[in-house]
Amino acid sequence: MPGAKGGCVNDDFEQLDDYAILGIRPGASFADIKQAYLKQISLYHPDRYAGASAAEQEYAARRARRINQAYQNLRRRRSSMAPATPVQRDYQAELYAQAQVHLAAGRRLQALATLRELQRINPWYRDCAALIAELEAEYQTPATAAEPTISRRTLLTAAVGGLTLTFLGWYGWRQLQGAMTVQEIDNRPPTAPPTAPTPPTAPSPTTAPTPPAVPSPTTAPTPPAAPSPTTAPTPPAAPSPTTAPTPPAAPSPTTITASGPIIYQADFGPNSDWPTTSGNGWSVSASNGAYRIQANAGIGDIWAFRTSPIGADMMIEVEASVIGDWGGLMLRFNGPQRYVSFVINPASGQFRCDERNGEQRTLLAEGAIILAERTRLSARLEGQSIELRINDQVVSIVTSATPPPDARYGLLARAGQNATTATFSNLVIRALR
Repeated sequence: MPGAKGGCVNDDFEQLDDYAILGIRPGASFADIKQAYLKQISLYHPDRYAGASAAEQEYAARRARRINQAYQNLRRRRSSMAPATPVQRDYQAELYAQAQVHLAAGRRLQALATLRELQRINPWYRDCAALIAELEAEYQTPATAAEPTISRRTLLTAAVGGLTLTFLGWYGWRQLQGAMTVQEIDNRPPTAPPTAPTPPTAPSPTTAPTPPAVPSPTTAPTPPAAPSPTTAPTPPAAPSPTTAPTPPAAPSPTTITASGPIIYQADFGPNSDWPTTSGNGWSVSASNGAYRIQANAGIGDIWAFRTSPIGADMMIEVEASVIGDWGGLMLRFNGPQRYVSFVINPASGQFRCDERNGEQRTLLAEGAIILAERTRLSARLEGQSIELRINDQVVSIVTSATPPPDARYGLLARAGQNATTATFSNLVIRALR
């Protein structure tokens, strides 16, 4: 390893300037600077030294910080020298590169999912079709399951059968009704007089025809339908004063049950692909089905990230328990200082979503909500829209073009005034329906 001499690790890079630490010449273009930065940070990222000695891990962490600092310095210097020009992202190349990374790390199922996504965009991209065929033959899983088809003959037979059954049922019902009518007529008593038309309710001789509402001499003449003094006259169909006319109870529009097939489920056990490492005042580790991020007060954001096997559009769900300040999901990870965070603070009963761009943070959403000891956070990412959920309740929907959608995501703890421990479990990624 660079910098290791006689079992000790020294900072042999401290004397290097910003260009030298990235391995480029002065005056290099911004594209060359960025490419060199990505190469160097991949060499000294803490994930690569999860199984190394403590001294080597410390050296890698210091060098990664120096590489980040050099990149930020050169980027600011380039932006002050010339106006920034938009760089068109090659999404197909990014997907292909992600698939190669998965293959190199032995994550062949994730590589297959990424290649299938690339094939839907461009079926003839490089050797995408050959790699998919090789992986499908290895796992014996077809790229697309053949949908069951129903022939026209089957549909026609089913329609004719349904109409026949309907007719037979109607005909049987009519026959049964006819039989019941005949039986009722036959069972009538012989002495029953025939039903002849008679004057309706003619008054009998013993009952003198009197006006229906004439009061008796002993009763004071009052209107026949006058209401009693104790009952206020109200319209017959008027609602009771105790029952206000309100619309029927509608289901809350903010509660949504999770749906969509699960594409990835994190294993925070002994064989987890999430890193276990530590630095000066912070640590990340996976054990016993949970992932824990710890940071001392004032450290700021400590995170670990991974790449979604289905691209930038997805649903992320995780159960979080936070002690201290803030903890939650990291979304749209475009770089170490460019991402969106969705975090909660159970101590204050608050949530917030903000965008980090270098040292600047832009608040996208915040609010107060009752949080349990374990809180389920969900984020639905589709294009530039981010739907935020807490315990399956939609708390906010934000739309932002920056940072742009990215397949990388992560878990995050933010330690400000207090030491913070964020524990995560049951992390899954679902495909959008």
